[in-house]
Amino acid sequence: MFNDFLFAFKEELQEIKNSWYRLGLLTFFPLLCFGIIAIIFHEGVARDLPIAVVDYDKSSLSRKVLFDIDASSTVTIAQHCHNVKEAKALLQKGEVYAVIVIGKNFLKDVYLKKAPKITALLNTQYILISKIIKAALLETTSYASGSVELGWQLSKDEAVPEAMSDVAPIKLYVAAFFNTYKNYFYFLVSALLPSIWQIFIVIGTIVSFGTLFKAKKEKEFFKNGSFVMKILGKLFPATLAYFLLGAGYIFYIYGFEPWPFEGSVAVMLFAILLTTIAYQAVALFLFVTGFDYARALSLGAVYTAPAFAFLGITFPIYSMNDFAIFWRDMLPVSYLVEIQIALANYGASPLLMRENLEHIALFLLFFIPVFIRFKMRLAK
Repeated sequence: MFNDFLFAFKEELQEIKNSWYRLGLLTFFPLLCFGIIAIIFHEGVARDLPIAVVDYDKSSLSRKVLFDIDASSTVTIAQHCHNVKEAKALLQKGEVYAVIVIGKNFLKDVYLKKAPKITALLNTQYILISKIIKAALLETTSYASGSVELGWQLSKDEAVPEAMSDVAPIKLYVAAFFNTYKNYFYFLVSALLPSIWQIFIVIGTIVSFGTLFKAKKEKEFFKNGSFVMKILGKLFPATLAYFLLGAGYIFYIYGFEPWPFEGSVAVMLFAILLTTIAYQAVALFLFVTGFDYARALSLGAVYTAPAFAFLGITFPIYSMNDFAIFWRDMLPVSYLVEIQIALANYGASPLLMRENLEHIALFLLFFIPVFIRFKMRLAK
């Protein structure tokens, strides 16, 4: 039986060697996608987002407020406009992400304590960017408002400590855990890479068996020996390649400061290996439903492509409807990402990962109908 496994393994290596496309699916294409994602998010933190300003007051205070806004690392004033219409046109063209409007009599209203307003026009089509800009503007204007109030208190001959206490009687201290840098690389890339990785596992597995059947070589390949061992032998090169890719993205993300891997690396690597085999089982199941190469590729794309949306990273699981939760439960990568977060961020005990590992292992049951369908097909 081992000879059958070894025969299929060598045949698969030869097929991969003779096909740049097959070799690319195991190496170059996944690495290229990983590299593109890494380049897009390499900054990690959004900085110098362009905004436009309309200053109708043109007072020393309005200039001071705009100077403080421009000094923020998050936004930069790219355009000074004469009116709102001009600034809005820039917003609609996508040249800026927001418009800040300071009304007339801003300084006068401050002195008269008429609660002057600064208006911010945001392009909320960019949900994340608008949220970041809003937070930066709130922080800056709060600081400016506090500075004005502090000046009022000091004008009453109050000492600085008492004046500071009147301005901000309650101080809020926020302690950030796990992503102290508020870095989107750490937040998004750690989920995007496994989402891309699982697509290549499914597509690569379907291509491996699909090309065999498309060339009508299956009869010759399976004619003698154990077809089960030959299937496993044919899968093995891809299993090794995708396992190494999975281990690679883990070491890339957590292999350097400031994000060390807090938990058991061995458990994480085992989860990656188990997930690789689980996706290969699912891919073969999609293929043997009709032994239709093109249809299986389509099903594989439909099954894996939306995975990122269902991981619970950018959208909370408790807000998902029943169908979304069902689809999430049918994705081995969702359990893998839970293990990854628990081990990497929280340093959770390996014993707590048992349930998720068991869920991933359940996908190996797809091998049963796969072997049955192969036996029926070869019998014909």
